[in-house]
Amino acid sequence: MILIQPIKFMKRGIFLPAALFVSILLSGCNESLVEMNTDPLRLSGLPDEYLFTTAVRLTVGDVSNYDTRFGCQYAHVYVENSENRAADAYKDFHTQDVYKDMFAQAYLNPLRYIIKVISMTSEGETKNPVRNAIAKIVAVVEFSRVTDCFGDIPYFEGARGMNNILYPKYDKQELIYQDMMDQLKSAVEILKTADPEMAYEGADPIYGNHLTKWADFANSMRLRLAMRTRFVDPAGSAAVIAECMNEPFIEDNDGNFGIKYQESEIPELYNPWNDVRKHQNWKMSDKFVEWLKGSNDPRLRIFVDTTKTGEYKGFINGLTDQEQSKYQWEDFSNPKPALYAKDMSQNMMCASEVWFLRAEAALFGLAPGDANQMYQEGIRRNMLLWKVPAEEIAEFISTEPEATLNGSDENKFRQISTQMWIAFTPNFTEAWSNIRRTGYPVIPQRTDPDVYSLGVTNGVLPARFKYSSSEYRTNRANLDVAIDQQGPDLIDTPVWWDVRNK
Repeated sequence: MILIQPIKFMKRGIFLPAALFVSILLSGCNESLVEMNTDPLRLSGLPDEYLFTTAVRLTVGDVSNYDTRFGCQYAHVYVENSENRAADAYKDFHTQDVYKDMFAQAYLNPLRYIIKVISMTSEGETKNPVRNAIAKIVAVVEFSRVTDCFGDIPYFEGARGMNNILYPKYDKQELIYQDMMDQLKSAVEILKTADPEMAYEGADPIYGNHLTKWADFANSMRLRLAMRTRFVDPAGSAAVIAECMNEPFIEDNDGNFGIKYQESEIPELYNPWNDVRKHQNWKMSDKFVEWLKGSNDPRLRIFVDTTKTGEYKGFINGLTDQEQSKYQWEDFSNPKPALYAKDMSQNMMCASEVWFLRAEAALFGLAPGDANQMYQEGIRRNMLLWKVPAEEIAEFISTEPEATLNGSDENKFRQISTQMWIAFTPNFTEAWSNIRRTGYPVIPQRTDPDVYSLGVTNGVLPARFKYSSSEYRTNRANLDVAIDQQGPDLIDTPVWWDVRNK
């Protein structure tokens, strides 16, 4: 470019003095060198609202291996008939890139962007406490998923490569949880009286800059984290739960934390599950189908398609290859299109979960209120989300024994936990986490190797993911510390809060 430019000048009859020509030439060279040595993907020059929107969409819209390979089968809602079925066989993938991709993508995509937003809104000309509070909420959403799946992870130094932290330390999950709950508490305090003009008007794909909804979600998310720790840290959990009860929660589906997609031919505008379904041949799990059938749940026809003989028939999780070959895959129920429709909202927290958590807290004396009333409200909110007619909801709640808490406190806890399992659909990773936390629904240990694959866990439901193979190569010293304090890097090593059934 810089050689062509003087030629153009000469053609136009313009002759520059030699010194001026050399000066321009050197100036052009200097500018070109600067351009060559400048990373075109540097984020520092972008407004924080662009980074924020990107981070949110990557956080909520990620339906990668977390849900499509692991969560859906560990939660016993789907069964796969491809190489992904290895997860259902309780095998691990440390010789492949599966764990590495999930671990790396979380840090390289949503966390990298949202940590940058937090940094930009913390100081200097772009300091903004309102935006900073919202960004910290989003960071908690992603960090909580990563730590729940892997255990101890880089948190305080994680996703800070732009700050030249290339070998981040791993933090104990206990400390991560304490900080996440503290961050959410601070965010609630800021947002409940904040000026919307200081937030992300025109750049908020979740709540459209409705700060009260952000505050309600932050408090609801804090309740989730506190309830997740209640068996491992009863006193600390109880204190946080009590604080949560002093602030509003998500109460109806308008407050769900998720992205509303639409019927469109543009991939960015429709739900990513629609594309995944084109390549994944799922069948519904026998456990999921039989529970819905046995409890006369009207969501059965919404979630589960009938077979060619008109039956609702789920496939059994965990069969060996030889045992599975005895069945015709086409004879079993597919998921209904509602579970991967283009216009299906992708939610990471819904009102139904919050009502169930409040019911559990009330049941065990951790919060005020009528546990059964909250339990039924959770059922109602989830059925409304899936457009079950009001009269069918009323009939289910008034006539179905499972729709009313009954028996011992342990049985009531089983009922609440089981309804949460259903209501998480299709947020399958959270469903798996809640099974690990509560023990419900019970996923029995597989004991017959002639029928079931026992995998590397001796038939026990996996408790975590293994660490990324790339961390072994690039961050081994810090990783070894994490393994020493958490336990062997195996998929049956429980994370910190997973103690109820151990």
